[in-house]
Amino acid sequence: MSISSLWPTVVHTTVLTGADLTRVTTEPARLPEVLPDAHPGRDLAWTWRTERWEGGFHAGLRHSPGTWCALLVIAARAADQEDPSGALILHDPRAGAANVGLPGLPWGRPLTLPTRPGLLAITPGWLPWQIAPVRADDERTVLTAHTT
Repeated sequence: MSISSLWPTVVHTTVLTGADLTRVTTEPARLPEVLPDAHPGRDLAWTWRTERWEGGFHAGLRHSPGTWCALLVIAARAADQEDPSGALILHDPRAGAANVGLPGLPWGRPLTLPTRPGLLAITPGWLPWQIAPVRADDERTVLTAHTT
């Protein structure tokens, strides 16, 4: 028996290193260059800002005002890299999704991404996301961007 995806949402994650990370960090307008070749966001205009998430910071559900949203972790200071402090959490926005418990299917399963330096997540703008509380001795610098 095969299981087909009933929620074909495109979420891209990767870890940028070296020249790619430096290029996007110093010139955020070059963000589309590191997107997958066929990604529709490569041909769109983006706007961005750098955010600093310090100890105590946390964000409830957020959405992007654009068609696509990107989060790039520029720097992270953490005592324990396995701690979920400052993690990026993507949520299934469908009504009742959290109440469905079918193993192996995407319903109701938030995706938690540890925010390590270089993490790049590209999501559709309608996909809700949040930031787990940041510990007091922790800090993140993140480039947040969305299409205009």
